[in-house]
This record gives sequence, C-alpha cells and structure tokens, in this order.
Amino acid sequence: MGILSNKLFMILRLVLHWTLVVWSCLFLIVLSAQDAPTKDLDRKIYTGKIKSYESRMGPFKLNEREFTVVLKLMTYQGASKGFDETVESFSIVDKEGEVHYQKSFDVEYGNGRFAESIGIWAYALDSRGRKGFLYESGRLKEFISKGHAGVGLILYYGVTPSAPSSGVSYQVFTLKGEHLAPLFSPLTVYGQIYELPHGSNPNARRLFDDNTMRFGVWTGWFEVIVPVKVLDRLRVVSLHYYSTYGYDAFDVRVERRHSEEETFVRLFKSPEISSIPRHVIIKKETKIEFLLAYARVSIESGGAESAISIDKMPWLKVRIDGKEGFVRDAEDLLALGIHPAG
Repeated sequence: MGILSNKLFMILRLVLHWTLVVWSCLFLIVLSAQDAPTKDLDRKIYTGKIKSYESRMGPFKLNEREFTVVLKLMTYQGASKGFDETVESFSIVDKEGEVHYQKSFDVEYGNGRFAESIGIWAYALDSRGRKGFLYESGRLKEFISKGHAGVGLILYYGVTPSAPSSGVSYQVFTLKGEHLAPLFSPLTVYGQIYELPHGSNPNARRLFDDNTMRFGVWTGWFEVIVPVKVLDRLRVVSLHYYSTYGYDAFDVRVERRHSEEETFVRLFKSPEISSIPRHVIIKKETKIEFLLAYARVSIESGGAESAISIDKMPWLKVRIDGKEGFVRDAEDLLALGIHPAG
C-alpha cells in the first residue's frame, strides 16, 4: 500500500510540473503576440520617416575611360542636422554600366535619427610632374616633367559622430588592366588629411610633390606633417634620404603660447636621451623657431582600414636664439610654451 501511494504521488507531481511548464509557455506566446503589433508599429513609423534616393558623382575620366560613383542614400525626416542623411552603399561603374567596385554600410537608427552619418566625396586624381636635371650649355638645369591627368580616382569617407582629430579616411583606385580596383584599404590618421590642390578640371585634384598626399599626425603636443606616396603602393616619404639616430625628419606645425615668466629647457645635441643636454634660458623676448620633427612613422595595414602611426614621442628640433638642439620631454615642451591637447 505504501509503495502504491508513493507511485501515485510521483505521477501527480510530474503532472503538476508539466502543467506549469505548458501554462508558462502559453503565457509567453500570448505576451509576444501582444507585443508584436507594437514592434510592427514602431517599424512602420521608422520606415515612414526614412526615404531612399540615388545620387551620382562624375563622370570621371581615367585614361580615356569614364567612371561614375553611384551613391545609395537614406534620409531621416525630422532628424537633427548631421544625423538626417547617410550613405547606405555605393558602386563605381563605367560608361557601359559594368560595376567595378561596390560597398555597403551598416545603417542603424533610433531616437528619431541615424546613429551615425556616412558621407562620400570623389575626385579624379592627377599626378604631379617629377623634378629632374638637364645638362645644357655646360650647366645643370632643373626641370619639372609634365604631370598626367586622370591617373586614378580618390574617395574620401567621412563619419559623424567621431572622436576629435579623426573620422575621415581616403582610398585610391587605379586601372589594373581593364578593371578599376583599390590600391589599399581606406587610410586614416589621428590628425588631419591636407586638402589637395585643384587639378585639370573642377572634378579633379592634383597630388603634391613626388605624387604624395600629406597627413598631419597629431602627437598630443604638435603636428608632424607626413607625406605618403599613394600611387602603386603606400610609402612614407621623409625629408632626407637618410635617418638620424634611427629617426626620419619631417616638417612640423607647432602652436606656442607666449609666457611672461622666465624658465629654461634642456637642449639635447642629438635626438637621443643618453646625450648630455645643456640648459638654455627662455625669456619673454627669446626667439624660438620650430624646425623639424624626428620620428619613426609607419603605416599599419590590416582588416577594413589602414592607419598612419608614430612610434613613441618624436623629437622636436628647435632653434633658441640661434642655438639648435632637440627636445622631447613634457617639462621642456611646456617651457617652450607648447601645451598638450587632444
């Protein structure tokens, strides 16, 4: 009798357990069904405010062929400026309509706007003539060869919102046989990309000397101006053909705040911390010139984007009342009137 009672108790317990499970599942199904119309309504509201349209840039003439950049854009009605439009995708097509390159972006929206806005600008790219020397009438004369129009296509990508000194990248496309293809993944920098001068027509831009683009790499204290060759392959171009203590020389842009207080800096003879510095007094009337930055610059490639970076803090070459030397440490930069930012 006791065994029979135990079996009946176990059966009753199992029945009650599965009854609770079934009712819980039914409750969740009903709850989801009630919530579904709300989600559908939200989706319809968003869809009603978001519209799509197409925009074209070009045509761009490259080696006697024409290419057009076709943008697929989305607009958000009533969104705040800067978050009311974004590029959903783009393609590069030739005159016959063949697609040579295409790319799409993830578009997220909520709170009455796009989460981020992507913009794209395109230009034909003209090469710069190269410097050379010609022996004429018993002397060497410098000349610059003629550049070429339409050697490539350059695309700029802009993203909003972005951190200060970031958010812009660019990519160069050239013809490889019959096909237009990117030379590298979009290249970005913590700093700024210098604007290229106008080229052979309003839709073209011309490269700087040596077929380079210029990047202002922000160190946190000053800007190192880095030229980069962009045709064929990416390559950093320093001012000298040789390195100094393992560093390459680059132009520099420095903002200085003048001070009324007298102080001093440690001026190193060479860009190495083991050299013995001399102390130079800085007064109100002291003349200070910022000459060059000595840095190790590299291009880090990988994944969807490439980036220009500087290894450690660069040395800053200065001239103080005619005395030349190098500084790097924070206390010396502050004594020169240079303050950190960014």
